[in-house]
Amino acid sequence: MITVNSVSFGLADFSLVFWFVYFQYYWFPRLHVKKNFLLFCAVMGLGFTALDLLNPFTAASSLLGMLPIIVLLSVEVGILAFKNSWQYLPAFIDVSILAYLLIEFIDMTVIAGTIRLTSVTFAASVWGTLTELTIDTVLFTMVAMGILLTRAPMENLIQAMLGRSTEYLFLIFMTVLGLVYILFEYSLQSLADSDHYLIFLAGISGTLVVGLTLSTYMLMQTHLQEEHTQLQTQQQAFREQYTTELNRQLGAVRKFSHDYQNMLLGLGGYLEDHDYEGFRQLYIDIRSGWATSNAAELTVDDLSNIPTPGLRYELYHNYLLARESGVQLFVKVPEPLTATVSALKEMVRLVNQTIPPILPGISHVKPPMITLELTETAQLLRLSLTFPVPADAQVDGKHRVVAEKGMLDFSKLQRSLPQAATSTLQVKLHWGQLIVALPKG
Repeated sequence: MITVNSVSFGLADFSLVFWFVYFQYYWFPRLHVKKNFLLFCAVMGLGFTALDLLNPFTAASSLLGMLPIIVLLSVEVGILAFKNSWQYLPAFIDVSILAYLLIEFIDMTVIAGTIRLTSVTFAASVWGTLTELTIDTVLFTMVAMGILLTRAPMENLIQAMLGRSTEYLFLIFMTVLGLVYILFEYSLQSLADSDHYLIFLAGISGTLVVGLTLSTYMLMQTHLQEEHTQLQTQQQAFREQYTTELNRQLGAVRKFSHDYQNMLLGLGGYLEDHDYEGFRQLYIDIRSGWATSNAAELTVDDLSNIPTPGLRYELYHNYLLARESGVQLFVKVPEPLTATVSALKEMVRLVNQTIPPILPGISHVKPPMITLELTETAQLLRLSLTFPVPADAQVDGKHRVVAEKGMLDFSKLQRSLPQAATSTLQVKLHWGQLIVALPKG
Protein backbone atom coordinates (compact mmCIF):
# COMPACT_ATOMS: atom_id res chain seq x y z
CA MET A 1 0.00 0.00 0.00
CA ILE A 2 1.35 3.44 -0.96
CA THR A 3 1.83 5.74 2.03
CA VAL A 4 1.99 9.53 1.93
CA ASN A 5 2.70 12.24 4.50
CA SER A 6 -0.06 14.21 6.20
CA VAL A 7 0.32 17.23 3.86
CA SER A 8 -0.19 15.14 0.72
CA PHE A 9 -2.98 13.25 2.42
CA GLY A 10 -4.78 16.48 3.43
CA LEU A 11 -4.41 18.05 -0.02
CA ALA A 12 -5.80 14.93 -1.71
CA ASP A 13 -8.68 14.70 0.76
CA PHE A 14 -9.71 18.32 0.25
CA SER A 15 -9.52 18.26 -3.55
CA LEU A 16 -11.31 14.95 -4.06
CA VAL A 17 -14.08 15.68 -1.55
CA PHE A 18 -14.58 19.13 -3.09
CA TRP A 19 -15.23 17.57 -6.50
CA PHE A 20 -17.24 14.72 -5.00
CA VAL A 21 -19.68 17.18 -3.39
CA TYR A 22 -19.75 19.26 -6.58
CA PHE A 23 -20.80 16.29 -8.71
CA GLN A 24 -23.23 15.07 -6.04
CA TYR A 25 -25.34 18.21 -6.46
CA TYR A 26 -24.69 18.66 -10.18
CA TRP A 27 -28.17 17.47 -11.20
CA PHE A 28 -29.95 18.75 -8.08
CA PRO A 29 -30.19 22.56 -8.40
CA ARG A 30 -33.08 22.61 -5.91
CA LEU A 31 -30.99 21.04 -3.17
CA HIS A 32 -27.70 22.89 -3.17
CA VAL A 33 -26.96 26.41 -2.01
CA LYS A 34 -27.52 28.56 -5.10
CA LYS A 35 -25.30 31.37 -3.85
CA ASN A 36 -21.66 30.52 -3.14
CA PHE A 37 -22.07 26.87 -4.09
CA LEU A 38 -18.32 26.47 -4.64
CA LEU A 39 -17.75 27.86 -1.15
CA PHE A 40 -20.17 25.24 0.18
CA CYS A 41 -18.14 22.51 -1.58
CA ALA A 42 -14.93 23.94 -0.13
CA VAL A 43 -16.35 24.03 3.41
CA MET A 44 -17.48 20.41 3.11
CA GLY A 45 -14.02 19.48 1.83
CA LEU A 46 -12.27 21.27 4.69
CA GLY A 47 -14.53 19.67 7.29
CA PHE A 48 -13.94 16.21 5.86
CA THR A 49 -10.16 16.76 5.69
CA ALA A 50 -10.01 17.98 9.29
CA LEU A 51 -11.95 14.95 10.55
CA ASP A 52 -9.85 12.56 8.47
CA LEU A 53 -6.58 14.01 9.77
CA LEU A 54 -7.73 14.03 13.39
CA ASN A 55 -9.29 10.55 13.27
CA PRO A 56 -6.79 8.06 14.79
CA PHE A 57 -8.48 5.17 12.96
CA THR A 58 -8.12 6.62 9.46
CA ALA A 59 -5.35 4.22 8.45
CA ALA A 60 -7.36 1.21 9.68
CA SER A 61 -9.75 -0.50 7.30
CA SER A 62 -12.59 -0.43 9.81
CA LEU A 63 -15.90 1.28 10.44
CA LEU A 64 -14.22 3.87 12.68
CA GLY A 65 -11.88 4.71 9.82
CA MET A 66 -14.94 5.65 7.78
CA LEU A 67 -16.12 8.19 10.40
CA PRO A 68 -15.48 11.27 8.18
CA ILE A 69 -17.50 9.69 5.35
CA ILE A 70 -20.36 8.90 7.72
CA VAL A 71 -20.32 12.47 9.07
CA LEU A 72 -20.27 13.94 5.54
CA LEU A 73 -23.22 11.84 4.38
CA SER A 74 -25.10 12.57 7.62
CA VAL A 75 -24.70 16.31 7.06
CA GLU A 76 -26.02 15.97 3.51
CA VAL A 77 -29.01 13.90 4.66
CA GLY A 78 -29.64 16.59 7.28
CA ILE A 79 -29.67 19.20 4.51
CA LEU A 80 -32.27 17.13 2.64
CA ALA A 81 -34.36 16.95 5.82
CA PHE A 82 -34.00 20.71 6.42
CA LYS A 83 -35.18 21.42 2.86
CA ASN A 84 -38.01 18.85 3.26
CA SER A 85 -36.74 17.02 0.17
CA TRP A 86 -36.77 13.40 1.30
CA GLN A 87 -38.24 12.37 -2.05
CA TYR A 88 -34.87 13.06 -3.67
CA LEU A 89 -32.88 10.75 -1.34
CA PRO A 90 -32.82 7.61 -3.58
CA ALA A 91 -31.76 9.62 -6.65
CA PHE A 92 -29.21 11.53 -4.56
CA ILE A 93 -27.64 8.25 -3.40
CA ASP A 94 -27.50 7.00 -7.00
CA VAL A 95 -25.72 10.14 -8.17
CA SER A 96 -23.39 10.03 -5.13
CA ILE A 97 -22.26 6.48 -6.01
CA LEU A 98 -21.73 7.48 -9.64
CA ALA A 99 -19.76 10.57 -8.55
CA TYR A 100 -17.61 8.45 -6.20
CA LEU A 101 -16.77 5.94 -8.94
CA LEU A 102 -16.02 8.73 -11.43
CA ILE A 103 -13.61 10.45 -9.02
CA GLU A 104 -11.95 7.14 -8.10
CA PHE A 105 -11.50 6.25 -11.77
CA ILE A 106 -9.90 9.58 -12.72
CA ASP A 107 -7.74 9.81 -9.59
CA MET A 108 -6.53 6.20 -9.76
CA THR A 109 -5.73 6.58 -13.45
CA VAL A 110 -3.75 9.78 -12.86
CA ILE A 111 -1.80 8.29 -9.91
CA ALA A 112 -1.03 5.09 -11.83
CA GLY A 113 0.12 7.14 -14.83
CA THR A 114 2.33 9.33 -12.61
CA ILE A 115 3.98 6.27 -11.05
CA ARG A 116 4.66 4.75 -14.46
CA LEU A 117 6.13 7.99 -15.84
CA THR A 118 8.14 8.88 -12.70
CA SER A 119 8.37 6.77 -9.55
CA VAL A 120 6.41 5.76 -6.47
CA THR A 121 8.53 8.12 -4.37
CA PHE A 122 7.67 11.16 -6.50
CA ALA A 123 3.98 10.20 -6.73
CA ALA A 124 3.78 10.02 -2.91
CA SER A 125 5.60 13.33 -2.37
CA VAL A 126 3.94 16.72 -1.91
CA TRP A 127 5.01 17.89 -5.37
CA GLY A 128 3.80 14.65 -6.89
CA THR A 129 0.47 15.02 -5.11
CA LEU A 130 0.11 18.62 -6.34
CA THR A 131 0.88 17.48 -9.88
CA GLU A 132 -1.71 14.69 -9.69
CA LEU A 133 -4.37 16.97 -8.19
CA THR A 134 -3.75 19.59 -10.87
CA ILE A 135 -4.31 16.99 -13.58
CA ASP A 136 -7.38 15.75 -11.65
CA THR A 137 -8.81 19.26 -11.52
CA VAL A 138 -8.35 19.77 -15.26
CA LEU A 139 -10.04 16.44 -16.01
CA PHE A 140 -12.90 17.07 -13.55
CA THR A 141 -13.49 20.50 -15.08
CA MET A 142 -13.60 18.96 -18.57
CA VAL A 143 -16.10 16.35 -17.37
CA ALA A 144 -18.29 19.04 -15.74
CA MET A 145 -18.29 21.04 -18.98
CA GLY A 146 -18.85 17.94 -21.09
CA ILE A 147 -21.99 16.86 -19.23
CA LEU A 148 -23.43 20.38 -19.01
CA LEU A 149 -26.06 19.63 -21.67
CA THR A 150 -27.29 16.63 -19.65
CA ARG A 151 -28.57 18.83 -16.81
CA ALA A 152 -32.08 19.45 -18.15
CA PRO A 153 -32.69 15.81 -19.33
CA MET A 154 -31.35 14.40 -16.06
CA GLU A 155 -33.42 16.80 -13.94
CA ASN A 156 -36.53 15.77 -15.90
CA LEU A 157 -35.61 12.09 -15.53
CA ILE A 158 -35.13 12.45 -11.77
CA GLN A 159 -38.46 14.27 -11.44
CA ALA A 160 -40.24 11.61 -13.50
CA MET A 161 -38.78 8.71 -11.47
CA LEU A 162 -39.69 10.09 -8.04
CA GLY A 163 -41.66 7.49 -6.10
CA ARG A 164 -41.69 4.91 -8.93
CA SER A 165 -40.46 1.33 -8.54
CA THR A 166 -37.81 1.96 -11.21
CA GLU A 167 -36.13 4.47 -8.90
CA TYR A 168 -35.70 1.92 -6.11
CA LEU A 169 -34.56 -0.86 -8.45
CA PHE A 170 -31.89 1.45 -9.84
CA LEU A 171 -30.92 2.40 -6.27
CA ILE A 172 -30.42 -1.28 -5.34
CA PHE A 173 -28.38 -1.84 -8.51
CA MET A 174 -26.15 1.18 -7.84
CA THR A 175 -25.71 0.30 -4.16
CA VAL A 176 -24.60 -3.27 -4.93
CA LEU A 177 -22.06 -2.08 -7.48
CA GLY A 178 -20.75 0.58 -5.10
CA LEU A 179 -20.33 -1.95 -2.26
CA VAL A 180 -18.58 -4.44 -4.54
CA TYR A 181 -16.10 -1.78 -5.63
CA ILE A 182 -15.41 -0.67 -2.04
CA LEU A 183 -14.74 -4.29 -1.01
CA PHE A 184 -12.30 -4.67 -3.92
CA GLU A 185 -10.59 -1.43 -2.95
CA TYR A 186 -10.10 -2.34 0.71
CA SER A 187 -8.97 -5.85 -0.16
CA LEU A 188 -6.38 -4.73 -2.69
CA GLN A 189 -5.05 -1.91 -0.51
CA SER A 190 -4.12 -4.44 2.18
CA LEU A 191 -1.75 -6.30 -0.15
CA ALA A 192 1.98 -5.94 0.30
CA ASP A 193 3.84 -4.05 -2.44
CA SER A 194 0.46 -3.19 -3.93
CA ASP A 195 1.18 -0.13 -6.03
CA HIS A 196 0.05 -2.26 -9.00
CA TYR A 197 -3.45 -2.41 -7.51
CA LEU A 198 -4.03 1.15 -8.73
CA ILE A 199 -4.20 -0.01 -12.35
CA PHE A 200 -6.60 -2.78 -11.42
CA LEU A 201 -8.82 -0.41 -9.40
CA ALA A 202 -8.77 2.15 -12.21
CA GLY A 203 -9.88 -0.57 -14.61
CA ILE A 204 -12.70 -1.72 -12.32
CA SER A 205 -13.93 1.80 -11.57
CA GLY A 206 -13.68 2.77 -15.24
CA THR A 207 -15.70 -0.27 -16.27
CA LEU A 208 -18.33 0.53 -13.65
CA VAL A 209 -18.49 4.20 -14.67
CA VAL A 210 -18.92 3.30 -18.35
CA GLY A 211 -21.52 0.64 -17.52
CA LEU A 212 -23.48 2.91 -15.20
CA THR A 213 -23.26 5.77 -17.67
CA LEU A 214 -24.65 3.56 -20.43
CA SER A 215 -27.37 2.30 -18.07
CA THR A 216 -28.30 5.87 -17.17
CA TYR A 217 -28.27 6.85 -20.84
CA MET A 218 -30.57 3.96 -21.74
CA LEU A 219 -32.86 4.87 -18.86
CA MET A 220 -32.88 8.48 -20.03
CA GLN A 221 -33.70 7.44 -23.60
CA THR A 222 -36.53 5.24 -22.34
CA HIS A 223 -37.85 8.16 -20.32
CA LEU A 224 -37.62 10.50 -23.33
CA GLN A 225 -39.49 7.95 -25.44
CA GLU A 226 -42.20 7.72 -22.79
CA GLU A 227 -42.35 11.51 -22.63
CA HIS A 228 -42.66 11.68 -26.41
CA THR A 229 -45.45 9.09 -26.40
CA GLN A 230 -47.23 10.92 -23.59
CA LEU A 231 -46.80 14.20 -25.46
CA GLN A 232 -48.36 12.73 -28.61
CA THR A 233 -51.23 11.29 -26.55
CA GLN A 234 -51.86 14.66 -24.89
CA GLN A 235 -51.75 16.46 -28.23
CA GLN A 236 -54.20 13.97 -29.71
CA ALA A 237 -56.50 14.27 -26.69
CA PHE A 238 -56.33 18.06 -26.88
CA ARG A 239 -57.18 18.03 -30.60
CA GLU A 240 -60.10 15.67 -30.02
CA GLN A 241 -61.33 17.74 -27.10
CA TYR A 242 -61.02 20.97 -29.06
CA THR A 243 -62.65 19.45 -32.17
CA THR A 244 -65.59 18.23 -30.09
CA GLU A 245 -66.03 21.71 -28.63
CA LEU A 246 -65.84 23.32 -32.08
CA ASN A 247 -68.48 20.91 -33.38
CA ARG A 248 -70.71 21.80 -30.44
CA GLN A 249 -70.30 25.51 -31.10
CA LEU A 250 -70.89 24.97 -34.82
CA GLY A 251 -74.10 23.10 -34.02
CA ALA A 252 -75.20 25.96 -31.79
CA VAL A 253 -74.48 28.46 -34.58
CA ARG A 254 -76.45 26.39 -37.10
CA LYS A 255 -79.39 26.12 -34.73
CA PHE A 256 -79.31 29.86 -34.14
CA SER A 257 -79.14 30.47 -37.92
CA HIS A 258 -82.22 28.30 -38.45
CA ASP A 259 -84.11 29.98 -35.60
CA TYR A 260 -83.05 33.41 -36.86
CA GLN A 261 -84.44 32.69 -40.33
CA ASN A 262 -87.76 31.58 -38.83
CA MET A 263 -87.91 34.76 -36.72
CA LEU A 264 -87.33 36.94 -39.80
CA LEU A 265 -89.95 35.07 -41.80
CA GLY A 266 -92.48 35.48 -38.99
CA LEU A 267 -91.79 39.19 -38.58
CA GLY A 268 -91.90 39.68 -42.35
CA GLY A 269 -95.26 37.95 -42.56
CA TYR A 270 -96.80 40.28 -39.98
CA LEU A 271 -95.40 43.31 -41.84
CA GLU A 272 -96.87 42.14 -45.17
CA ASP A 273 -100.27 41.72 -43.52
CA HIS A 274 -99.90 45.07 -41.72
CA ASP A 275 -100.54 43.21 -38.49
CA TYR A 276 -98.47 45.47 -36.28
CA GLU A 277 -99.99 44.11 -33.07
CA GLY A 278 -98.91 40.59 -34.05
CA PHE A 279 -95.49 41.94 -35.06
CA ARG A 280 -95.14 43.61 -31.68
CA GLN A 281 -96.18 40.50 -29.78
CA LEU A 282 -93.79 38.24 -31.73
CA TYR A 283 -90.94 40.69 -31.13
CA ILE A 284 -91.70 40.67 -27.40
CA ASP A 285 -91.73 36.85 -27.38
CA ILE A 286 -88.40 36.72 -29.21
CA ARG A 287 -86.81 39.35 -27.01
CA SER A 288 -87.94 37.64 -23.82
CA GLY A 289 -86.05 34.49 -24.85
CA TRP A 290 -82.75 36.29 -25.31
CA ALA A 291 -80.02 36.07 -22.71
CA THR A 292 -76.97 38.28 -22.47
CA SER A 293 -73.81 36.17 -22.77
CA ASN A 294 -70.32 36.85 -21.58
CA ALA A 295 -69.25 33.27 -22.26
CA ALA A 296 -65.58 32.47 -21.79
CA GLU A 297 -65.02 30.87 -25.19
CA LEU A 298 -61.48 29.51 -24.90
CA THR A 299 -59.61 29.12 -28.19
CA VAL A 300 -56.25 27.71 -29.27
CA ASP A 301 -54.93 31.24 -29.71
CA ASP A 302 -55.65 31.95 -26.04
CA LEU A 303 -53.23 29.16 -25.10
CA SER A 304 -50.51 29.89 -27.68
CA ASN A 305 -48.18 31.38 -25.05
CA ILE A 306 -48.02 28.06 -23.17
CA PRO A 307 -45.11 25.95 -24.50
CA THR A 308 -46.13 22.50 -23.20
CA PRO A 309 -49.11 20.55 -24.57
CA GLY A 310 -49.71 19.01 -21.13
CA LEU A 311 -50.55 22.35 -19.51
CA ARG A 312 -52.61 23.46 -22.53
CA TYR A 313 -54.61 20.24 -22.41
CA GLU A 314 -55.29 20.45 -18.65
CA LEU A 315 -56.35 24.11 -18.85
CA TYR A 316 -58.76 23.34 -21.66
CA HIS A 317 -60.04 20.29 -19.79
CA ASN A 318 -60.68 22.41 -16.70
CA TYR A 319 -62.41 25.00 -18.89
CA LEU A 320 -64.84 22.33 -20.11
CA LEU A 321 -65.36 21.04 -16.55
CA ALA A 322 -66.14 24.59 -15.41
CA ARG A 323 -68.65 25.11 -18.21
CA GLU A 324 -70.39 21.84 -17.33
CA SER A 325 -70.70 23.16 -13.75
CA GLY A 326 -72.17 26.44 -14.99
CA VAL A 327 -69.00 28.41 -14.27
CA GLN A 328 -67.23 30.62 -16.80
CA LEU A 329 -63.45 30.11 -16.73
CA PHE A 330 -61.41 32.90 -18.32
CA VAL A 331 -57.75 32.02 -19.02
CA LYS A 332 -55.15 34.74 -19.50
CA VAL A 333 -51.52 34.13 -20.48
CA PRO A 334 -50.34 37.59 -21.59
CA GLU A 335 -46.71 36.64 -22.32
CA PRO A 336 -44.97 33.44 -23.53
CA LEU A 337 -43.92 31.23 -20.60
CA THR A 338 -40.22 30.36 -20.35
CA ALA A 339 -40.17 28.27 -17.15
CA THR A 340 -38.52 24.84 -17.09
CA VAL A 341 -40.39 21.66 -17.97
CA SER A 342 -40.46 20.56 -14.32
CA ALA A 343 -41.93 23.93 -13.23
CA LEU A 344 -44.66 23.70 -15.89
CA LYS A 345 -45.43 20.12 -14.81
CA GLU A 346 -45.77 21.38 -11.24
CA MET A 347 -48.14 24.06 -12.51
CA VAL A 348 -50.27 21.37 -14.19
CA ARG A 349 -50.63 19.64 -10.83
CA LEU A 350 -51.52 22.90 -9.07
CA VAL A 351 -54.18 23.77 -11.66
CA ASN A 352 -55.78 20.35 -11.27
CA GLN A 353 -55.74 20.61 -7.47
CA THR A 354 -57.15 24.13 -7.44
CA ILE A 355 -59.96 24.52 -9.98
CA PRO A 356 -62.10 21.31 -9.84
CA PRO A 357 -62.63 21.37 -6.03
CA ILE A 358 -63.97 24.96 -6.00
CA LEU A 359 -66.33 24.66 -9.01
CA PRO A 360 -69.37 23.48 -6.95
CA GLY A 361 -68.99 26.42 -4.55
CA ILE A 362 -68.42 29.03 -7.28
CA SER A 363 -71.44 27.82 -9.27
CA HIS A 364 -73.75 29.10 -6.49
CA VAL A 365 -72.18 32.58 -6.30
CA LYS A 366 -73.03 35.47 -8.62
CA PRO A 367 -71.46 35.92 -11.08
CA PRO A 368 -70.29 32.30 -11.46
CA MET A 369 -66.92 32.97 -13.05
CA ILE A 370 -63.20 32.39 -12.44
CA THR A 371 -60.28 34.25 -13.98
CA LEU A 372 -57.04 32.27 -14.18
CA GLU A 373 -53.88 34.15 -15.14
CA LEU A 374 -50.37 32.76 -15.65
CA THR A 375 -47.50 35.24 -15.53
CA GLU A 376 -43.75 35.20 -14.99
CA THR A 377 -41.08 37.28 -13.34
CA ALA A 378 -37.33 36.79 -13.66
CA GLN A 379 -37.38 34.02 -11.02
CA LEU A 380 -41.02 32.97 -10.52
CA LEU A 381 -43.94 31.38 -12.36
CA ARG A 382 -47.16 32.79 -10.91
CA LEU A 383 -50.71 31.44 -10.90
CA SER A 384 -53.40 34.00 -10.07
CA LEU A 385 -56.97 32.85 -9.48
CA THR A 386 -59.74 35.44 -9.05
CA PHE A 387 -63.25 34.31 -8.09
CA PRO A 388 -66.47 35.78 -6.62
CA VAL A 389 -67.33 35.38 -2.93
CA PRO A 390 -70.41 36.27 -0.84
CA ALA A 391 -70.49 39.62 0.94
CA ASP A 392 -69.86 37.98 4.35
CA ALA A 393 -66.86 35.90 3.18
CA GLN A 394 -63.68 35.93 5.27
CA VAL A 395 -60.29 34.19 5.10
CA ASP A 396 -60.08 31.53 7.80
CA GLY A 397 -56.38 31.08 8.55
CA LYS A 398 -54.40 30.78 5.31
CA HIS A 399 -56.26 28.00 3.55
CA ARG A 400 -60.02 28.64 3.47
CA VAL A 401 -62.59 31.23 2.47
CA VAL A 402 -65.57 30.88 4.81
CA ALA A 403 -69.07 32.36 4.37
CA GLU A 404 -72.49 31.65 5.83
CA LYS A 405 -73.64 29.69 2.77
CA GLY A 406 -70.47 27.79 1.96
CA MET A 407 -66.71 27.43 2.07
CA LEU A 408 -63.82 27.24 -0.40
CA ASP A 409 -61.06 25.00 0.97
CA PHE A 410 -57.52 25.29 -0.44
CA SER A 411 -55.80 23.33 2.37
CA LYS A 412 -55.02 20.33 0.12
CA LEU A 413 -53.28 22.64 -2.32
CA GLN A 414 -51.31 24.31 0.47
CA ARG A 415 -50.09 20.96 1.81
CA SER A 416 -48.86 19.82 -1.61
CA LEU A 417 -46.89 22.96 -2.48
CA PRO A 418 -43.10 22.56 -2.88
CA GLN A 419 -41.03 24.10 -0.13
CA ALA A 420 -39.78 26.93 -2.35
CA ALA A 421 -43.33 27.87 -3.45
CA THR A 422 -45.40 30.58 -1.78
CA SER A 423 -49.15 31.24 -1.75
CA THR A 424 -51.41 34.10 -0.72
CA LEU A 425 -55.18 33.95 -0.17
CA GLN A 426 -57.13 37.18 0.27
CA VAL A 427 -60.68 38.59 0.05
CA LYS A 428 -61.64 42.11 -0.96
CA LEU A 429 -65.29 43.24 -1.26
CA HIS A 430 -67.04 40.59 -3.39
CA TRP A 431 -63.92 38.98 -4.81
CA GLY A 432 -61.35 36.48 -3.57
CA GLN A 433 -57.88 35.91 -4.97
CA LEU A 434 -55.37 33.08 -4.68
CA ILE A 435 -51.79 33.69 -5.84
CA VAL A 436 -49.26 30.84 -6.03
CA ALA A 437 -45.64 31.49 -7.00
CA LEU A 438 -43.25 28.71 -8.11
CA PRO A 439 -39.51 28.97 -8.83
CA LYS A 440 -38.94 28.90 -12.61
CA GLY A 441 -35.79 26.81 -12.35
